[in-house]
Amino acid sequence: MRKTLYKVFLVVAVIAILVFLVQFFHLRQYLGVEGFNNYHNQLVSYSNSHTGVFVFSYIVAYIVLIACCIPGTILFDLIAGFLFGIVGGTVLVLFSYLVGACLNFIIVRLFFRGMLEHKFDKFKRFIHGGGHYGLLINLISLRLIAVIPFWILNILAALLNVRMSTFVISTLIGITPMSIIYVVIGDGVRDSTANGQMLNADVLTNPKIWIPLFCMAVILMIPNIVKLFKNKK
Repeated sequence: MRKTLYKVFLVVAVIAILVFLVQFFHLRQYLGVEGFNNYHNQLVSYSNSHTGVFVFSYIVAYIVLIACCIPGTILFDLIAGFLFGIVGGTVLVLFSYLVGACLNFIIVRLFFRGMLEHKFDKFKRFIHGGGHYGLLINLISLRLIAVIPFWILNILAALLNVRMSTFVISTLIGITPMSIIYVVIGDGVRDSTANGQMLNADVLTNPKIWIPLFCMAVILMIPNIVKLFKNKK
């Protein structure tokens, strides 16, 4: 009981610290469209003049978000595309997410298994497959069609004793398509604002933005399409 309370306190403390940092540094003003229009040039200038520090800080922040199951990585994906282009941004996102997911996997398996063992029972039925290869394909499919939120899937893999190698391979393959889509959108935003233009609805006319948005919509519709065909059968 005491260990459980300690773990709960640790999680609450981390969340409280993050909330405090957001409030103390007035980070909300940077997260909206208006904030982006006001500060994106400063962001580009800082990342160019302090590339090493910026990349290191980006990776650490991304890893913390994933390891602690905190939402917000989509914004980081967009920033990666905006600042580092499609190739550099994709590599940065995939590396950061993979390290964070592995850290989350290890932490759950070593420290939170008892507390979380029965919290996600309704999702466990989605993970199945005969042997190592079957399980690998199943996990990749769950990532690609986003039946289960990624952070829950990370936890389930740890609780169900999935091999680390299987988890790493399935995660890398499964997150790549959506990560590339977000990075491409970020790169498209950079193109749209390259001449001092403000970010507004007109950016949707940029193929680098509306094409990946269309692809994302198709991917998100796949679970509903599969469910529709199953119901017809």
